[in-house]
Amino acid sequence: MRNHMSTNTDRNLKIVKGIHESPHFHPEMELIFVIQGNMTAEIGDKRYHLKKEDLILMNSGVTHSLEASQDTIFCCVRYSYEILSEVMENENYIFICNSVNDTERNYEALRKICRELMYQYVKQTHSTQCLLKSLLYKLLDCLIENYRLDSNMENMSNADNDVRLQQIFQYVSRNFRYSLSLSELAERMFVSTATLSRFFKKQTGIYFADYVKNVRVRYAMQELLYSDSNITKIAVECGFSNPSVFNKAFRDIYGLSPSDYRRQKKAQAQEKEDRDRKLREELLRELKEKQIVEKKFSPAGRISVAADAEQGVPYRKNWNRVLNIGSVYNLTLANLQYHTLYLMEQLGYRYVRVWNVFSRKLMISDGKRSGSYNYDKLDVVLDFLVSHHALPFLDLGRRPDTAIKSEGQSIFYEEEYIDFRSREIWEAQLKDFIHHIVKRYGKEEVSQWIFELSRDSNHERNSPYYQGEGYDYFQVFRYAHGVIKTVVRDAQVGGPMGIIEKDQVFLKRFLTLCVENDCVPDFVSFLLFPYETKETGGTIVYKRAVRENFETEQIEMMRGILDSLDISKCRLYITEWNNSISNRNYLNDSCFRAAYIARKLSEIGDSVDLISIWMGSDWVSSYYDTVGIANGGSGILTKDSIRKPAYFALQFMNELGDTLLSKGSHYIITRKGKQSFYMICFNFKWYSSNYFLRDENIQNPEVLADIFEDDQTVKLEIELEDMPVNEKFIIKRRTVNREKGSILSQWKRFQYENDLDGSDVKYLRETCIPGLSMEKRETVKGRLKFNVTLQEHEISMIHIYQDLA
Repeated sequence: MRNHMSTNTDRNLKIVKGIHESPHFHPEMELIFVIQGNMTAEIGDKRYHLKKEDLILMNSGVTHSLEASQDTIFCCVRYSYEILSEVMENENYIFICNSVNDTERNYEALRKICRELMYQYVKQTHSTQCLLKSLLYKLLDCLIENYRLDSNMENMSNADNDVRLQQIFQYVSRNFRYSLSLSELAERMFVSTATLSRFFKKQTGIYFADYVKNVRVRYAMQELLYSDSNITKIAVECGFSNPSVFNKAFRDIYGLSPSDYRRQKKAQAQEKEDRDRKLREELLRELKEKQIVEKKFSPAGRISVAADAEQGVPYRKNWNRVLNIGSVYNLTLANLQYHTLYLMEQLGYRYVRVWNVFSRKLMISDGKRSGSYNYDKLDVVLDFLVSHHALPFLDLGRRPDTAIKSEGQSIFYEEEYIDFRSREIWEAQLKDFIHHIVKRYGKEEVSQWIFELSRDSNHERNSPYYQGEGYDYFQVFRYAHGVIKTVVRDAQVGGPMGIIEKDQVFLKRFLTLCVENDCVPDFVSFLLFPYETKETGGTIVYKRAVRENFETEQIEMMRGILDSLDISKCRLYITEWNNSISNRNYLNDSCFRAAYIARKLSEIGDSVDLISIWMGSDWVSSYYDTVGIANGGSGILTKDSIRKPAYFALQFMNELGDTLLSKGSHYIITRKGKQSFYMICFNFKWYSSNYFLRDENIQNPEVLADIFEDDQTVKLEIELEDMPVNEKFIIKRRTVNREKGSILSQWKRFQYENDLDGSDVKYLRETCIPGLSMEKRETVKGRLKFNVTLQEHEISMIHIYQDLA
C-alpha cells in the first residue's frame, strides 16, 4: 500500500457541480472551496451558508453533509491520515478553517492556491500530474502553518472531545491493516474500555468495531478502483483476516461483492471520465470568458538605457488639457468646485469636462414643451468655470448618475436627463441654449468651448436625446453640429464617444454619413477601458481584457477607420480613460494605477490628440458606502483631498520636457532647454490569473499583493551621451512606491480605520507625498551614468541639471 500522495490526483481533488449528501463522516480531512454559486455545509448541529470563494474544512471523522444546486460548482480536496502523518511531526491533525464565521483571519493566501489548483486541474496542459501534486502539497502546507489547532492554545480545552476523537481516528488510520484492540487504545488514553466505547458511540453514532470495518472497506474500495491488485491481496493489506470476511463486510456496505463492484465501476469509469471532461470544459469556457491568463514569473530585470543629450524630437503632452469632473449638477457642490480649482491649478488643466447639461436637477425645462427655459442653476456652474478661466467641455448627451462596482453591477443608478417628448422640443432647447451662452459669455469665449454629442451604445433605445419614432443618432449630431457651427463657427463639435471594438460598424456608417452631409466632426471621441465586449442574447457583456497591449490595438483600429474614410485629419480624442470602470476597486487608489498611467501614456500618448483620465475626484461616486478614507473610487483625489499615486503620475508626466530623447517599456527621457533633463522611470506589472478569477470590486487592500504577475524589481542603467565634459550634475529624484506617496500604505498604519479625526486626515494628506533624494555626479568623457532600481509599480521623476555651485 502506498503511504504518500496518490498517483491518481482524482483521489485527492475533485471539482463537483451540485450535490445533496446525507450526514456522513470519513477518515480523510476534507476542504471545500466554492468556485461559483452558493451551498450549505452542515457540520454537527451547525449550518454554514457558503458563497463564492468561501472555504470550509471538515476534520476527519466529523459528521457533516453538503447541499448545493446544479448551478453551484465547488472544489473538494481530501487528505488522508497517511498524507498528514508523512508531513507532520506531531499527531495533532485538527484544523480550524471556516471563512464564513471566521472574519478576523485573512484567507487570501489559501484562496490563491485554490484558484491556481482549480485552474491547472481544469486546463490539464501538463503531461504529468507533478504540478497538481505540488499545488496539493502547497495547499496542505498553508493549512498546517496557518489553520492547525495549536495544542498549546488556551481554547484547546473547549475541543477536548475533538482531540480525543482525533486520537482514535489517527490510531485506526495508523493501524487498520493490523489487529486493532479497543482495550489497548483505552489504556493509551487512560480510560476504561467501556468508557471509551460509550464515548465513541455517542460522538460518532456507530460502534468502534463498525468504524474500523468502514475504514478498512473504504481503503479497499479505493484499491479496487485505482489498482489492479487481486482481491485477496487487497483484503489482507487492508486488515481483513481472509477474503470471506472481506467479502461479507464489503457487501454489507456497498451491496455488492468486491469483484462485482470493481467490474461495475470499471465499466462506469468511461462515463465518469466523460462527465468530468464536460465539467472541465464548462469551467474552461468560463475561465476563457473571464480572460484568465497563467501567471508569469519574470526575474529581476537589468536594463541598459542610452540617450543622446543633443538629439531628440518634439514631445507633445495631451493628457493635461481636459479634466473629467462629472455631471454639471456636481459643480453646484462646494467640495467639487474646490477639487476642480485645485486640480486646474496643480496639474494645469485648461478644460473641465461635464455632462448632463440638460439635467432634471437643474430644472431648465420639463421637456414637455418649448420655451420658458430656466438657466439659473446651469449659469451658476458655467459662471464658476468662466470666472476661474476654465473652458467648458460640454457633453450634451444623456448619462445616468451611477457608480459601477464591477462589470454589469451598479451600486446606484439614476436617470437625471430631461425626457424631451419630441425631436422638435429637444431641438428648440438646444438652439436656445447655444444662443443663451453666447449672449451671456460672448462669442469669443464660447468659440473656445468644446461640445460633444455622446451616444450610449449600450442603451441607445432606452436613453435617446428625445422620444419619438424613427430616432436616429446621426440626425441628432447633424442638427447640433449645424446649430453650434452657425452661431460659433470656431467651437469644436464632435462625438460619438464610442467603444471602438464594439461600435466599428456604427462608427463607419456614422462617419460616412457625416462626410456625405458635410458635417464631419472636429474630433471623434471614444472611451478607452481595457474591456472586451460580446453580445449574448441581445445583451452586451463586458469582460476584462487579458491582452497587455489592448489600448494600443484599439487606437490603431480607430485610426484605421479614419484612414479608410479619408478623414485622417479629424482629431482623435479619448475622453474617458482608466484601468477599471469600477468605482469600488482599490486598484484605483494603488501604485499600480500610477505605473499604469505612466506606462500607457508612454505607449499611446503620441497616437491621439487628447486623452482625459477618468475621473478627477472621488466625490463623483460618493454614496452611502463611501465612509472610508479611500473607497476604490476612480478619482485622483480622495474626498478628503488626499492625493493618490495616480495624481503624482500625472504630475510627473506634466514635468517632462518638450524634447523627447528616448523611451522604452520602463522609462521616458526628455530635455527642457539645453542642459536640463527630465525622465520618468516606472516598473509596471501586469495582472496574474488571480485578478481575472475574482470580482473586480476589490475592497480589501491586502488582496492587491496577490493579483500581479510578479513582484520583482527592475534596475535601469542610465547613460546620457554628448554631455559637457567633466561637469558636475545634480540628480534629484522623487519617488512613489509602497513606502512613499501611497495612500494605502499610509492608511494601513491606522489599520484601515475609517473613523479618523481631523488631525489624522490632515496627517495622511501631508504624508502621502513622494519621497525625495538627491545626488551629485560628474560626467566622464562626456557621459553621465547612474542607476535606478525600481520596486514593483514604482514610478520616479528624475530631474538632472548642471551644478552651478
